[in-house]
Amino acid sequence: MTKLIALDDGHGAGTAGKRTPFIPEIGRYIPENEFNKAVVKYLDVELKRQGFKTVLTAPTDVDTPLSTRVNTANNARADLFISIHYNAFDGTFEGRNPEGFSAHIDPSGGESEKFAKIALKHLAKGTVQQNRGVVKQQLYVTAYTKMPAVLFELGFMDNNREALLMIDKSFQQECAKEIAMAVCEYYGVTYKPEKETPQVVKPSGKQTKIGEAVMLRDVQAYARPEFGTQIPTVIKKGEKRNVYEIENGWYRLYGGEYIPSNYGKNFKYTPVKKGEPSTEEIRRVIVDGKQVGAYSDHDNVLRVVADELKKDPKEIRVEEK
Repeated sequence: MTKLIALDDGHGAGTAGKRTPFIPEIGRYIPENEFNKAVVKYLDVELKRQGFKTVLTAPTDVDTPLSTRVNTANNARADLFISIHYNAFDGTFEGRNPEGFSAHIDPSGGESEKFAKIALKHLAKGTVQQNRGVVKQQLYVTAYTKMPAVLFELGFMDNNREALLMIDKSFQQECAKEIAMAVCEYYGVTYKPEKETPQVVKPSGKQTKIGEAVMLRDVQAYARPEFGTQIPTVIKKGEKRNVYEIENGWYRLYGGEYIPSNYGKNFKYTPVKKGEPSTEEIRRVIVDGKQVGAYSDHDNVLRVVADELKKDPKEIRVEEK
């Protein structure tokens, strides 16, 4: 029997007080529902692709009463209730700035706690954030729903770094994907990723290699030179990567991702010999929206795509753009 999942985006677009402090970098506040609604939209698509049915408890931009949200889920006889939120501490970027995600459930625990723990496991695999764990507290939407229910707080609006993640489309999609993976695991369903044709993306111009990094351990590569941004890949111990720029201890690789040196603990860096800079034009390989490699020759492009899709290189067709 197909499971029905109730999806709840917390608060309304204009709910008083439910927003970040003013963010000078973007010149505005971010309403909490701007993030919540986006994640529910992506989660709705993800779950339907896995074969689940969904019901939206707050489909408009108004602040739907909690009783209406609960009644919608109960009357639909949903099998699971998921509410998406973003946390807050003191409403300011000054002073103490808590961070991280958490799963809030009714103190009775049970199946809600089982699903919450599965979800936290998947969320911990994504963007680097503190895992604040399961929180048992009396909340209306978890107390009065007649099915397992979890309210997720996926970051802090008054932590500057996490506030900016709220409008990061890739972060929104990541949260939705990880929760969808948790739903699949909870119900014993194999998660089906969205497949797309592998793309080989040419660079806009040539770049000059300044050195080479050999990984001393598995190293996470970040989208920007700062912790907590998206993690497109993990570079395995022993692998080599060319380096094109160094910025405050962060080393930029060809595809634009950065790896932190961690005072030389993450990798061994060897600069190119003086007078011998290497200028290269390397193709980036994109599979399912994720960069899986950057290579200078066609054979390596086919190899990495074949490895990613677990196919023979002769069966692979790639598109250049």
